Amino acid sequence: MSAGELFGAITRTVSEPMLLVSISGTILGANAAMHHTFPGAGTGSNLYDLTTDDADDTAETLWRWARCGAPLVGALALRDADGGSRHCHCLGARAAWVADAADEPVVQVRLVPSPHGGNLPRRSVLTERERHLRARLEREQEVAAEVQRSFLPDRIDGTPLKVAVDYRPTVFGAEVGGDWYDVFGVPHTERVALAIGDVAGHRLSEAMIMAELRSVLRAAALEEGAGADHVVSRVDHYVDTYLPTSMATACYLVYEPEEGLLTYANAGHVPPLLLRADGRCAPLDAVVDPPLGCSLGARRNRDQTAVGPGDLLVLYTDGVVERRGESLDIGLGKLADLLGGLSDAGPAEACSAIMEWSSGTGHADDRAVLVAGF
Repeated sequence: MSAGELFGAITRTVSEPMLLVSISGTILGANAAMHHTFPGAGTGSNLYDLTTDDADDTAETLWRWARCGAPLVGALALRDADGGSRHCHCLGARAAWVADAADEPVVQVRLVPSPHGGNLPRRSVLTERERHLRARLEREQEVAAEVQRSFLPDRIDGTPLKVAVDYRPTVFGAEVGGDWYDVFGVPHTERVALAIGDVAGHRLSEAMIMAELRSVLRAAALEEGAGADHVVSRVDHYVDTYLPTSMATACYLVYEPEEGLLTYANAGHVPPLLLRADGRCAPLDAVVDPPLGCSLGARRNRDQTAVGPGDLLVLYTDGVVERRGESLDIGLGKLADLLGGLSDAGPAEACSAIMEWSSGTGHADDRAVLVAGF
């Protein structure tokens, strides 16, 4: 039995239309109510051919649902059996139990069509239970946004490095993410620690995990003589022990000004980029270990490189370089090309240029950038 057939069998008695769809729009399954209300929603058809919404809006809605394991409120306007457009309040979430043939994320959606067509406000189709759910989700997102902002300062002082940072939430204004960054002096040394990470998800729980990991990393960095690999190993062990269901990445770096050395360990994060004073740009990708909590006890690795005056270190999260329908390597290459043309820029200028460049990625993810000048 295919995933679509299984989905249809499980949901056949549900009175509201339900849909199983990939983020590219391919409909993989639908229940009886869906077929009755929207006859065009057959297996193999495409959601983009059925909706009267703007295609970009539909794409962003699907990506939003694909990134969350808990139901999130959304809306779709679909062509019904009479050929008209019906506005539907929806609850969607990623269907982690299935992937389509192209290994795309798949979402499951529950629709509540308005009996009065698409011209009434969305509020008119909500049941009392759904109103409470929506209010709870919105409040949760507000709290999570406050938590995230408190751990993402818009400026960083107190280190010998010139640092510029920026953070932009996903295009769904109220949403938050698990992106984080940090720069701090290692106590009783001349070393400077830098870190960036990403906890998968856009809920309050992910924002709290982000804050938790940032604190654990700082505590591990306090240990005397702790190298970059040791710090990441400690955080990895913490995730494996106390947060086994979470998915997170992180890159931790230590700058030693007297030696002019930068040591780093990477747990599944997109590789930092080092822009040399002479305009050469290269990724720090000699070490890319599994994400946090996924090492299965294996030893974490580290590498180091020399840095000098005028060099820029660029840390960022995957939302900066991800584009739908494009491999991550292509995005990384384009970012490196962009930086190659900024050899005379300082951290603030480089940070602004990266954010401006990445604003057109069309990807429903947060973006965090940290640029440090040596």
